[in-house]
Amino acid sequence: MIDSEEIRLYRKVMEGGTMKVSVLFDKLMNKEEVTIQTNPANSEIAHCLENYLKKGSKLTVINAKNNRKLQVDMHSILAFQSEGHMCSVKMKSSELYLINKRLKELECLAEKQLVKINNQTIINLDEVVEFSPAPNARLEVLMSDQSSYFVNRHYVKTIKERLSW
Repeated sequence: MIDSEEIRLYRKVMEGGTMKVSVLFDKLMNKEEVTIQTNPANSEIAHCLENYLKKGSKLTVINAKNNRKLQVDMHSILAFQSEGHMCSVKMKSSELYLINKRLKELECLAEKQLVKINNQTIINLDEVVEFSPAPNARLEVLMSDQSSYFVNRHYVKTIKERLSW
């Protein structure tokens, strides 16, 4: 789903014609840091891009108690559980919210620590405390809030690679 900020950024880039975009990797930079370097004439494009990237770290959820929407930080999410046409969002603080999206739509979240582990669940790998083998070639992962989830055998290899401390 494309939002208005993305459309505005696209139009601004297209007005100027062809624009060269380079991505440089620097091992010395912090993993949580991205540097945008541009000509001052492109400052509006840079600001649009910066705002778009910052906005991506927040997610709009619904508080089921009062039906109000609020923004939560992606890093404070523990897990997503499929609930039919919606998903429940379990936070590190043990709060539970809803999001009006299917699990399939949430799979494409840019956050690399959020990973699908079975047909009903996406977890935050940063919050995994331990993992152990489970029956039927599955894994059991224990989260920081002491909840546990089973990793489907189709996702085990990926999860083991990502979790190998």
